[in-house]
Amino acid sequence: MKRLLLSLMVFPLAIGLVDSSFYEAFAVAFSVYMFLTFVHRIGHKITLPECISSIAAGEILFVPAITYWFVPASMPLESNTYFSYALPACLAFCAGLLGVANQPNTLSLSHKQYLLRAADYLKQRPGASKALFSIGLIGFLLKMSVPTLPAFLGTLPAYCLLTSVFYGYYARSTFWKGQGICVIGLLLLHTVTTGTFNDLFFWLLAGMLVLSTTLPAPPTLRIKVVTLCLSFTFLLLVQSVKREYRYQTWGYTKNERTADAGLMVTLLADRVSHPKKLLNVFHLYTAFVRFNQGIIIGNAMNKVPVHEAYAKGEVLLSLVYPFIPRFVWPGKPQTGGYENIRRFTTLPHFANTSINLSPVGEGYVNFGYGGILFALGYGLLLGGFFRVAFQLATRIPSVVLWLPMVYMGCLTMETDLFSTWGSLVNSVFFITFLFWLLEQTGIEL
Repeated sequence: MKRLLLSLMVFPLAIGLVDSSFYEAFAVAFSVYMFLTFVHRIGHKITLPECISSIAAGEILFVPAITYWFVPASMPLESNTYFSYALPACLAFCAGLLGVANQPNTLSLSHKQYLLRAADYLKQRPGASKALFSIGLIGFLLKMSVPTLPAFLGTLPAYCLLTSVFYGYYARSTFWKGQGICVIGLLLLHTVTTGTFNDLFFWLLAGMLVLSTTLPAPPTLRIKVVTLCLSFTFLLLVQSVKREYRYQTWGYTKNERTADAGLMVTLLADRVSHPKKLLNVFHLYTAFVRFNQGIIIGNAMNKVPVHEAYAKGEVLLSLVYPFIPRFVWPGKPQTGGYENIRRFTTLPHFANTSINLSPVGEGYVNFGYGGILFALGYGLLLGGFFRVAFQLATRIPSVVLWLPMVYMGCLTMETDLFSTWGSLVNSVFFITFLFWLLEQTGIEL
């Protein structure tokens, strides 16, 4: 109730203080409510659905609304036109995701009880953590050696490194702390090599969301606030060095990326020793805009259908593509960030682009305002997988420890349906195969 009251207070304040429109004030109030809900539930449950919903509301509603208040000229579309689609679409997505994910489970157990059952289960299987760590290390080395390796052979096996830490922690392995330090070190190495910070940030976030659920008592509000402040500081630091680091180490294609640990250390040390480079209006604005999906969605709404026809459901093919390997279908269409930005927006684009049209944006360019129903369906899809995982955990308790890996590609609204759905499906296939394969060798996961 307190969360709702605080959010409702934001609405009249927004209208009174900054002369906000109804849409903008509602968007900010809803975003605040989703964020407060996420923070409140940390430590009480595995808050991956709340995390996804909070990030979606922030990127699609909150950041665009603030931008319309203070820098409206930077937005490609008039406010009411943008929010007439983005607001109901984001509401529909969150309702679908949370509505399914938060339904009572079969055994009426809390998430903490599920994790404790997983701990009891894994104490009888001490070899599982070591097996996963070995598989993860091999996958990581393959991924670093051959960046173009299919995810099934590189990225997904590498993610076993992180899941192995969960296994070791809940099995009370004597080696789990060493595993954790090693895995964080490898994540840092991957960050320097690729110039991408997503894996480092989101795996640390996922680890916090899972491990905090089984603490003797949920974290206090003070601990949550301090942790969130550190997280936002980390994001600000990342945004400060990322562009310069990529400019000097990235080429025009993904195959032309190089690593420079010395440069990374120099940039980080420079920002820490010169706070003015980090805490200035220009940098704060550019970091803020980085999370503004409204610029991309609004640009797409400007172009479609006036200059580019609606795709009329082509996005639904993304639900099929992950089931057909490219070696089976060499001519499988190229989709994703570069293609979406090229086709549906007038934004600068190149093959090495790291921006993308979100599933909410894809809903519009395919179905117009019918994309609101598409966003609802996407939310139901993500929530359904979360619910099914806990149903499976009634028979195989350790399944809940794989949730971070399953949702790793779905946490933000900065990727398209092909990427998020493909990540989710491939993860589920890989985990299923891994359970079967290791069972043949006498190791139960």
